[in-house]
Amino acid sequence: MGRRNPEGREFDVAKPKALAVSSVWDSIEGGPMSRSAPRGLVAEEIAAKIQALIIEKDLAEASRLPSERDLAQILGTSRPTVSQAIRILVVRGLIESRRGSGAYVIRRPETSLAASVDLMLNLNVDSVSHLAELRYRLESTGVELAVERATASQIAAAESALGQIRESVGDTAAWMTADTRFHASLVEASGNPYLISIYESVHTALIDYEYRQWVERGDVPAWLQRDGLDAQIAIHEPILRAVVARDLTAAREAVQRHHEIMTQHIAEGSPPPHDG
Repeated sequence: MGRRNPEGREFDVAKPKALAVSSVWDSIEGGPMSRSAPRGLVAEEIAAKIQALIIEKDLAEASRLPSERDLAQILGTSRPTVSQAIRILVVRGLIESRRGSGAYVIRRPETSLAASVDLMLNLNVDSVSHLAELRYRLESTGVELAVERATASQIAAAESALGQIRESVGDTAAWMTADTRFHASLVEASGNPYLISIYESVHTALIDYEYRQWVERGDVPAWLQRDGLDAQIAIHEPILRAVVARDLTAAREAVQRHHEIMTQHIAEGSPPPHDG
């Protein structure tokens, strides 16, 4: 059953993965039980209140927030202010807004981190070598831990991603997805959520930079064409095989070899002059 707000209007509290129970939202500071709540709370303050409640009440991913109108009433502020607060939380990677459906908890703060890394690179493209070095150090740490900790299911996920790399030859966008999935699956086997989040943010920014011009131009770099497939597998598969064999030395060497080749590709991928 739904609950009624102070005006007697009922709103549903049990939609997809449960619209967060109204008693949860009633507990937020400045809720309907506090008519004296200031009306001029700024969007940042509203965002902070919603964020705090999501964290404190441990709301599950895919939990739906009350409507903007209901949140405005609960928080004693205006609907435009709530809309702005929602946008702030979207940028932070805590919620997502679905057109015609509402706002949902996603709990992916790495989204904000990835955007920050990407912005830093765009502001200073000469720093790409530093970002590549950071990616290498992060992956080295992740793979070393994966050698010790990887489970059978995590190894199977990496095997599947390697197969996806084979199948994506000749398709730059598909290969970017497959490559990201492969490396992320190995770092994920480290079991460290902070390392995983930071690594994925750095890797995503770097691979986007590396292949952006190819995607925009609809071209495929030479190393991703069919006759370059064996070379691509040759720099990816040894990393996985070292993890499977629990061979720390081989894992370090394989990650370093991949880094060296990736650095070459970044250098070769500098935007060429357009024809004409």
